[in-house]
Amino acid sequence: MLATVAGSAISARQPSVQAAAPLGALPAPLEAKLASRAATGLSPIGADHPRRGVLPRVVVPSSTFAALDVVAAGALAGAGHVALAIVAGVLFVPFAVLAAAGARYVSRDPLRLNAPERRAIAAASQWESRQVWTGPLASSEERGLVIAATYAAERIARSNAWRSGRIDDHRLQLDLAAELDQIDDQAHRIASARHEYSSGSAPDLGTAPVVDAAWETTLTRVAALTAYANEVDGADRLRIEAMTRQGDPVRDSDLMAGSVRDELAVDQLLALTLFLNANRPFDGGMGP
Repeated sequence: MLATVAGSAISARQPSVQAAAPLGALPAPLEAKLASRAATGLSPIGADHPRRGVLPRVVVPSSTFAALDVVAAGALAGAGHVALAIVAGVLFVPFAVLAAAGARYVSRDPLRLNAPERRAIAAASQWESRQVWTGPLASSEERGLVIAATYAAERIARSNAWRSGRIDDHRLQLDLAAELDQIDDQAHRIASARHEYSSGSAPDLGTAPVVDAAWETTLTRVAALTAYANEVDGADRLRIEAMTRQGDPVRDSDLMAGSVRDELAVDQLLALTLFLNANRPFDGGMGP
């Protein structure tokens, strides 16, 4: 963990996350929709949905024919073939109606993610530090600790287990954005206090042990978050290896369904979650 922190401290990367999935809970209706998508074998946050096949089979051909009818009607009318232009215009109507009806049917698919929902998912999949990591704090190990936490959060959100529904059943879902906010805030306070001590501007040097204790607690918290990431990564890897040995194709839906069925892995995730929830960043009298 310390090696990761040391390497992250010299990274030019800003403490931020662009995750593959939401870091925390979404509005209840959207969470219910994502759970329903996963239950039917769809990617929870993917573009696929049951009625999507209507687009290439009905909507696109009908729209194409309707557009061609408009062009043909105009060309025929310009060439003086009025009767044929009228026929082309009449044919436009059923094609246009069919295309509109098909598009409406697709848009009302209860498992389709609409634009506002996609924006909500995208917003929940991002995180950025609220602290000012500049000047002497830019290369501090505390900043490196925050970046190490973002690596762990990205790995967790990227795993199939994170949105599988199986973790939800065991109340294991963590609010990764909140975790990162707390770690970021505490790490910045520790870094600021250490800088004050090193510059001799701290009013009470006797509080240095408190800062060291806060550092150890926050470091342990990031280590637990990294262990959580290791667990969900391992569950996915074992599932892929098992399916490969059996000669089965590895599909996302299969990974979503079975990525964390191993009860030992679930118990380990539960233990890590309880630890993280019970060990909020240590204040130890450092003050706001």
